[in-house]
Amino acid sequence: MNEYDSNRIYDTVKKIGYNKTEDHTDANCYLLNTCHIRDKAKEKVYHEIGRVKKIFRNKKKPLVIIAGCVAQAENKEMLKREPYIDFIIGPQAYHKINETILNFQKK
Repeated sequence: MNEYDSNRIYDTVKKIGYNKTEDHTDANCYLLNTCHIRDKAKEKVYHEIGRVKKIFRNKKKPLVIIAGCVAQAENKEMLKREPYIDFIIGPQAYHKINETILNFQKK
């Protein structure tokens, strides 16, 4: 399910010019798709954000998006706990991700 949703998100965002990269240090957007079925899912999100912070310590911060069911369930708590996250989007709103990204970039 997570892989399906990740591919669905990617198919959507590539319409506004985003492409996958294997080199995380070149990313200008970092999207982490989460799943509650995984053990310690919420803590894994914070661990991964810590890794992203290290990678981009001396670079321009990428747009950081947390997607998926963990994001949906923990929305406000995650944003409060980790200000490095730019926005959160749950599975029911994937169809709005391009609009959300474009509106965020205008800020």
